[in-house]
Amino acid sequence: MACKPVLPLLTLAAVHIAGLLPPVTFATSPHGFRATLTRVHRYPFNYSAAARRDGRRLASLSNAAAGGAHTSTSSSRGLLQALVENGAGAYHMTLSIGTPPLAFPAILDTGSDLTWAQCAPCTACFAQPTPLYDPAASSTFSSLPCASPLCQALPGAFRACNATGCVYDYRYTVGFTAGYVAADTLAVGDASLPGVAFGCSTANGGDMDGASGIVGLGRGALSLVSQLGVGRFSYCLRSDADAGASPILFGSLANATAGDRVQSTPLIQNPVARRAPYYYVNLTGITVGATDLPVTSGTFGFTATGAGGVIVDSGTTFTYLAEAGYAMVRQAFVAQTAGLSTVNGAPYDFDLCFAAGAAVVGDVPVPRLVLRFAGGAEYAVPRRIYFDAVDERGSVACLLVLPTRGVSVIGNMMQMDLHVLYDLDGGTFAFAPADCANL
Repeated sequence: MACKPVLPLLTLAAVHIAGLLPPVTFATSPHGFRATLTRVHRYPFNYSAAARRDGRRLASLSNAAAGGAHTSTSSSRGLLQALVENGAGAYHMTLSIGTPPLAFPAILDTGSDLTWAQCAPCTACFAQPTPLYDPAASSTFSSLPCASPLCQALPGAFRACNATGCVYDYRYTVGFTAGYVAADTLAVGDASLPGVAFGCSTANGGDMDGASGIVGLGRGALSLVSQLGVGRFSYCLRSDADAGASPILFGSLANATAGDRVQSTPLIQNPVARRAPYYYVNLTGITVGATDLPVTSGTFGFTATGAGGVIVDSGTTFTYLAEAGYAMVRQAFVAQTAGLSTVNGAPYDFDLCFAAGAAVVGDVPVPRLVLRFAGGAEYAVPRRIYFDAVDERGSVACLLVLPTRGVSVIGNMMQMDLHVLYDLDGGTFAFAPADCANL
């Protein structure tokens, strides 16, 4: 599909003068824009390393979801912890900030809101592949005052005011980032976006794996999609390691166009943690082989404290199911793979693994896996997405689905070779098999 030109956005100069920065919008524009995503590590990658990193991120996601219902400092911390957890299967998107623009790689994260980058002068920064963004070198830079609605959108426990303006200090499960909220022109793909609020971080710690920051695409007011008012975005993650970059589309370009193959399900809200930035969906059933598992509304539903639920997350690699649901899946797989020899999965950081010869991994008989969602959507998961060899010799193959005690997560591997659409205006999540190169 050929890229369409983007109409210039309305100037925000008058707003800057007033000292208040409402969300940038161009929802009435008929145009959209596109950019590309690059996987941090080639697929297939080190599955064990990805599982370990996922474990840290998963703890953060679960804490954030469960903590969002409260206003204590510890609960507010939970809302922020997921931002710096970078899975080995994460994707980078190139952004540019400032005038003149400075390009840098940022982690695509649908599980967080604040877009942030390391800024000069930096008192403690992790290594990054590009120069630091220098606010003093940009003619379009401005800091946000504490009265700004977007400053007020920061959790109060980590927000403060000083001579700089609106400052933050986020402490994560692993690492931290601290700085101040500012606004500048962001360039994303073929679009130039003036006056976007972002975090200018001057002290950071943690493992960002080659990225210089994060682009937040969550559901909160601070996220890039909320500020731009684009209404929807979509992406298509390539599984072919040599196929090149994956497309991400915003606004009118983000359309699921695979005809009858398009499946859709409502996006739902955590009934307790309403500030959680996550894209929740209702997983209503699972089929393993010919067996429909006895999934009930409580299997993947929310608890009274806002824990549980199922989210679609770009920053988690594998798929994680609440323990009760995972136990059903595991039992069904074991019962339907009686001819295979199980092996200890602990050395590979997986739970259910089998001995498999390198030459026949693709021929190992395993049952099919189908996920069913509210509204009638069904996803017949391709075999290599949920069952694959996890060692270099191909001698051990594992179920690439794992248990969790908190929020269930559909990770980015299970989204590969799909055009997935987050329709915020319509309140739906849609997906369809796609050739990502043709979007």
